Parts: sequence; structure tokens; C-alpha cells
Amino acid sequence: MNKSLSILIVNACYRASRELGEMGVMVGELAPDERGLEMKHLAGQAIADIGAITEAVFKLHPDLERYVEDQIQRFGRVS
Repeated sequence: MNKSLSILIVNACYRASRELGEMGVMVGELAPDERGLEMKHLAGQAIADIGAITEAVFKLHPDLERYVEDQIQRFGRVS
């Protein structure tokens, strides 16, 4: 897998994780019942699975970890 595609994947993973994290917070606040807690748990599982994708990309291109750090330093997030 080439580096350009790997960067696109990493960006998509961070974006999806960020949105799922926000959804988890929202569900926790607005639906603190059993179903809401289940959705929050499922979002956490999805974030963990997305983390496995980013780890696989980092194994292929270890220098992308520095790319992520730079993005966070410059923009406060991976864009």
C-alpha cells in the first residue's frame, strides 16, 4: 500500500473515531438508559476496531505516526 493511500486511511480513521467519540458523549448525556449505554459501549468497540486499522497502517509506514503527531500539534486534530 502506498503512502498517499495510507495517509487517507489514517485521516479517515481519526475522523471516524472523533465522531464516534462525540456520539458516545452525546448518547451518555441524552440517553443514560440501558439502550443508550449499549450504544455508547458499541461506539467504544468500533473505536477500538478503528484503532486496529491505524496500527496496521503504522506498521506499514511507521513515519506516519510522526505525521499524526505533527497534525495534532498544528491543528489540534488529524484533519
